[in-house]
Amino acid sequence: MDLGQVFAGVPRAGRVDGCAYCYPQSDLDLLGGDPALVPDELVGAFAREVTDHWPQEQYGLVWRGLAPRILGLLEASPDVLLLRGLPYARFSTWPAEEQAAVRGELRAMVTRALTGPPLAAADLVCAAAHVDHDLRPWLSHLDSLTGADAEIARLARFWADDLAAGGEPSLWWFPPDPAAPIRDWLHSTALHERLSRLDDRDTLIAIAQL
Repeated sequence: MDLGQVFAGVPRAGRVDGCAYCYPQSDLDLLGGDPALVPDELVGAFAREVTDHWPQEQYGLVWRGLAPRILGLLEASPDVLLLRGLPYARFSTWPAEEQAAVRGELRAMVTRALTGPPLAAADLVCAAAHVDHDLRPWLSHLDSLTGADAEIARLARFWADDLAAGGEPSLWWFPPDPAAPIRDWLHSTALHERLSRLDDRDTLIAIAQL
């Protein structure tokens, strides 16, 4: 799906009344205009910024206009904070085609990321959880993938080792126990069936010790 086409009709927000202390007027004007003219650095700063810097009535329009750019930055350099503003942007009220495009692109990105470093894949999965403030649909997406046993086993071992060392997934915004969905997934039947097919006893042992 061409994200540019899906989001091409999003109205411009106009003059953005954002935090003038952190952003010069020239940046605020750029954010309210043509998304193609917003520099990557400003796109990333907008997406990562705490939401109280922006009026909610404008924030959703700006986010929607920049959605293809933000998702592009996310895939290039997975960062949980890039999607932090989706709830404030009232993602659940966006047109159905736009919501479907974001979900579909994120599923494709998660799938592609599995072939790379486990940390990047883990951060991307955690970033996607901002969509519904729920990690479980993205763990279920992993379970639905075929032909990716080795890649998913590598991600599972990364999470198991990280949790065993006292680490915490990039889900600090998921109280009270951010790691619970990942622990549940690590002990799930679906994952254990994958690991058994690979005869990956080391990962099974690492999970059993959690």
